[in-house]
Amino acid sequence: MSEIIPTAETGGGSAEQTAAQALERYLSEDYESAAKGFEAALSQTPDRADWRELLEKAQANAHARIDIPVPPRHAFTREQLLAPPGVRAGDLPSPPAPIVPDTAERMQNWLGDVAGGIITVVMEATTTVWGRLAGFHGRVWTNWYQRGGPAAVLTLAHMRNLLNASHLTGVYPKGARVAFQPENLTPPPGVTHFRTADGSWNNLDDPREGSAGTRFMRNVPLEFVKPETPESMLIPNPRVVSLKLLSREGPMKQVPFLNMLAAVWINFQNSDWISHGENHVDEQYEIPLAEDDPARKLFGQSVMRIPKTRRDATYGAAGDEPVPITFINEVSQWWDGNQIYGSDQATQDRVRSHVDGKLLLTGDQRLPLDEHGIEVTGFTRNWWVGLSMLHTLFTKEHNSVCDMLKASYPEWDDNRLFNVARLINSAIMAKIHTVEWTPSILPNPVLNTALNANWYGILTQLFRRGKDKKTVAPINIRNPEMGGVVGNPLDKHHEPFALSQEFVEIYRLHSLLPEELIFRRHETGEEVEHASFTSVRQAGSAKLTARMPMADLLYSFGVQQPGQLILNNYPRFFQELSIPGNPLLDMGAVDIFRARERGVPRYNAFRRGLGLPPIQKLEDLTDDAEALKRIREVYGDGDDAVEQLDLMIGTLSEGHRPTGFGFGETMFQIFILAATRRLQADRFYTDSYNEETYTAEGLDWIDRTFLKSVLLRHHPELEKTGLGNITNAFEPWDQDEILDLERHPLRACDPDLKTNPAKGNRYRT
Repeated sequence: MSEIIPTAETGGGSAEQTAAQALERYLSEDYESAAKGFEAALSQTPDRADWRELLEKAQANAHARIDIPVPPRHAFTREQLLAPPGVRAGDLPSPPAPIVPDTAERMQNWLGDVAGGIITVVMEATTTVWGRLAGFHGRVWTNWYQRGGPAAVLTLAHMRNLLNASHLTGVYPKGARVAFQPENLTPPPGVTHFRTADGSWNNLDDPREGSAGTRFMRNVPLEFVKPETPESMLIPNPRVVSLKLLSREGPMKQVPFLNMLAAVWINFQNSDWISHGENHVDEQYEIPLAEDDPARKLFGQSVMRIPKTRRDATYGAAGDEPVPITFINEVSQWWDGNQIYGSDQATQDRVRSHVDGKLLLTGDQRLPLDEHGIEVTGFTRNWWVGLSMLHTLFTKEHNSVCDMLKASYPEWDDNRLFNVARLINSAIMAKIHTVEWTPSILPNPVLNTALNANWYGILTQLFRRGKDKKTVAPINIRNPEMGGVVGNPLDKHHEPFALSQEFVEIYRLHSLLPEELIFRRHETGEEVEHASFTSVRQAGSAKLTARMPMADLLYSFGVQQPGQLILNNYPRFFQELSIPGNPLLDMGAVDIFRARERGVPRYNAFRRGLGLPPIQKLEDLTDDAEALKRIREVYGDGDDAVEQLDLMIGTLSEGHRPTGFGFGETMFQIFILAATRRLQADRFYTDSYNEETYTAEGLDWIDRTFLKSVLLRHHPELEKTGLGNITNAFEPWDQDEILDLERHPLRACDPDLKTNPAKGNRYRT
C-alpha cells in the first residue's frame, strides 16, 4: 500500500486528519505511504516538529524495508528439536590420513605431557592455597587488579576455578543427553575432522551438545532461576527505567581508547554465539506508557508491546525438569563462524559458490542480495551495515584461505577446501576476539597477559615476541596456563558445553552505538555523509555499500568512537525503534524486561548467585550523587531498593571498576568464565587443533593473522591511514607521530607493542 493520502489541498481533509491517517499507516508498518502522508501534512503546516520527526522515522524505515521480516519468520518445531543430528552423506569430506609422529615428535610430545603434568599439579595447588589465604574480594568488590603481576594472575586463576567448579549449571534432566538423544548413535563420516553445519558431533559421544536448537545453560545455581510473574515484570516499569536511567542526555560520552569496529565486532561475534530466534509475534506483553511519556505523545499509544520469548518446545520431554524455565539457542553455540556459514545445511549450501571451496561474492566483491535487497550470508537477524562490513571482510578471508589451500593441495576438491578453510577462518575470528578485542575493551596489563595466555600460554608470552609466537609450540606444555588452552586437552569441567542465559544478558552493550554514523574518504579523512543508524539497517545496508567503497566504510568506523557503558548513555534512536512486526519498541526497556522474563536474577541476587558479596546500600555502587538520585527516583529508597535493582542498571552503575575496564566487575565474572570455556570445551580448539585437522599451512596462517592483517590483505589502501600507525585495529586509527596513552593504553601494558619499531612507539602521557 503506497498511494498518496488525500490532503486538504485535494479536498481530502485537514493537515491534522492527513497526519492522523499517516500515523495509522506508520503503526500498520506501511512506512512508504506514511512518509507521503506526513510530507503532505507538513506542506500545509511546516512548523510541526512532531510530524517532521515522524516523517524522518518513516522515511528511514521505508528506505531500510523494516516491514520485511529478516530472516523470514520460522521457528523450531518440537520434532526438529528432538531429532537426531542430520548429517547427510557427502556433506563432509572423508577424514584425512592420520599423521604419524616421528621419533623426535614423539619425544617432544612426551616432554610436553610430563612437564604439563608436573606444572598442572603445582599450579592447581598454588592457586588453591593462594585463593584460600588471600581471597579475591573485600567487603564488596574484587581486588585482583590491586595486586602485583603474579599475585593478580593467581587471583584470576582462583576466581576462574571457582566459577568452573560451581557455576556451570546444566538444564537438562539428570541422565538425559543434550536434546534428549538416544545412546550409541554412530558418528557419520567426516565428523571426526570437520565441523558440521549445525554444530552437532563436536562431542562424538553426545552429538547434539552445543548444536543449534539446544538449550541455554545457566551460570547461577538453579535455586536462583526464578522467572518473574507478569505483575513483577512491570516493577518498576521497564519503560520508566529506560527513560530515567538509560536515555542519553546531550552528546554521547565516548570511550577514548576504542573505535567503532570494536562495537561492530561484538555484534558480529554475538551473531555466532547466541540467538533466541523468532519471538511469539502473536503473544505480547503490554508495557503501560505514562501520560508524559514522549512515545505516548508522538505515537498516540497508551502501551508498548514486547513479544514473548519463544518457549522451549522440548520442556518436559523426558521426566522431571531441574529448572523452571528453559530457552533454545537457534544458532550453533560453538565458536565456529556460523554467522557467515549458517547453522543449518540449507543455509550453508546457499552461501557457498561450490567452486574451489569459496563463499559467494559478487563481481565487485560484495555479498549477493536476496529478492528484498538484503545481503545473503549465514545470519541476518538484526542486520545493519556494520555487520555487512565484517561479514564481507571474513567472507573474503575465507576465500583467500581457499586460494592458499588450493595452491598447497591442488588435488583437493571443493568440499574439502571449503571445510578446512572454515576451520581456519573460524579460528582466526576466535583468536582476534581473545587476544585483540577483549584486551582492547579491558586494557588492563594483568588481563592482557591472562587473555594472551589463554591462546598462547604464559611460556610463549615470556619467551616469544610478535610474529615468533606459535599457538602450538614444538614442545607443547600440556597445561592450560603455561601452554595455553588452544592445542591442549579438552576440559568441560564435568558439564556439557552450552552458552548460558546469563552470558546473553552481559552482552547487552547497545550503549556502544552513536546516534549517527559519519562516513569519510579514507584517502583524505573528509566527511562525505552522515547517516542515521535506522537508515542503514536491513535493505539500507546494501544501498549504502553500493555507493560507498568498503575501504571508506572500514576507515570511517576506524576513526569514529563508541559510547561508554555507563548510565544515561543509551542511544535515543533505540528507544523508539521500529522492527519487523512492531513499529514502536524501546530496546532499552526490552533489555531490562528480557532478564526478568527469562529468570535471570536481578543485580544483587545475580552477585550472590556468582559467589560475589551483594551490595548493602546503593552507595556501594557508585560515588556519583546524581546517578544515585536517579536510581532512587526509579527504585525507591527503602530496604528493598538494592534487591529490586535490575542487572543491567546495576552493572552500568558500577563506579568501582578494575583498572582500565570499559565495564564493571559483575559482568567480568561471566567474561572470565566464558573466555576460557568457549575454547577449552571445543574439540576443534583443543584435542583436534593440530596439523592433521587444520594442515601445517592452516596453523601457520592463523598464527600470522590478526585483524589488522585481515584488513590490509583485502584493503591494502588502508595502510596509508591511521591503521598503518597502530597495532591493534580496535584502537582509534590515529596518525599522530606521538600516540596518546589515554587513546592507546595497550601500548603501555603489552611488551610486544612497547618494542614495536613503528613510529607510534612513543607516547604522550
